Amino acid sequence: MYWKVLLMPLVGAVIGYVTNWIAVKMLFRPREEVRIFGRKLPFTPGVIPKGQGRLARAVGRAVEEQLLTKEILKEVLLSEPKKEALRSAAARWMEEWGASEHTIKEEAIRLLEEEPVEDFIETAEEEITDVIYKKIIEINPGNLVAEKALESVREKLADSMFGMMLGDSFLVPLANQVGDKINEYVEENGRGLVEQVVMEESEKLQRVTVGEAVRSVDRYEMDLPEKILQSYEKLVEEKLPILLETLSLSSVVEKRINAMDVMEVEDLMLSIMKKELGAIVNLGALIGLILGLANAAILLI
Repeated sequence: MYWKVLLMPLVGAVIGYVTNWIAVKMLFRPREEVRIFGRKLPFTPGVIPKGQGRLARAVGRAVEEQLLTKEILKEVLLSEPKKEALRSAAARWMEEWGASEHTIKEEAIRLLEEEPVEDFIETAEEEITDVIYKKIIEINPGNLVAEKALESVREKLADSMFGMMLGDSFLVPLANQVGDKINEYVEENGRGLVEQVVMEESEKLQRVTVGEAVRSVDRYEMDLPEKILQSYEKLVEEKLPILLETLSLSSVVEKRINAMDVMEVEDLMLSIMKKELGAIVNLGALIGLILGLANAAILLI
């Protein structure tokens, strides 16, 4: 009888361990539905494969509403260590760029490749030329020149007999003709002249080295790292909510989990909860042992 009493705690521990081990395995297995004689076997597929969609939605909501909220991300991105790291990095960039002998164009090509840089330069030159040319047309240069010339002629001929003989009846039509001719010339040739000037200035700018550009900023006593930090803070404050709304993190996480294979989901869950699930199995053995000891104690009383 005593050996039976001693065996009871051991059997209880084994039963507790095995039942909890089976329960943990049934979270993930079987991975697919099992049918016998056309009828679905209960508890198939396992809890996790069967509820993968619900799990995906729950994890997605938890990520968006609790883990990566706008407030939490702002707190992280605008923390003093992050801002100080950005300020230090900007200062290092300034120091490195200040010693660079590469031209602005060469540096841009190194970062973006030649074709997009050339396209950008060409587009920028065209747009700047168009803007300047339109502004010149809008100010009506012919009329401005004609008015100034007419005013100057009037002043010079004001007290002369010749001026009294000519009068506005002669000067005004003449000035208008001059103004019309100037406007006509500007409309026909102005864009080409503006384009030539823009291209010359563009070529000069392209030949400026990165170091010269950085040193020109220093001459204006501008704290560029601080300006970069301010722009970063403004970007986070204004654009982060829009970015999070556009990303819809819950949908991204949900789609990603739903797209995962059942084995991938299992590996993911085990990588997170392997120790905890192992503890549950061991706890089953401990509870079985305790219950076995309690039964043995009752039998011995």
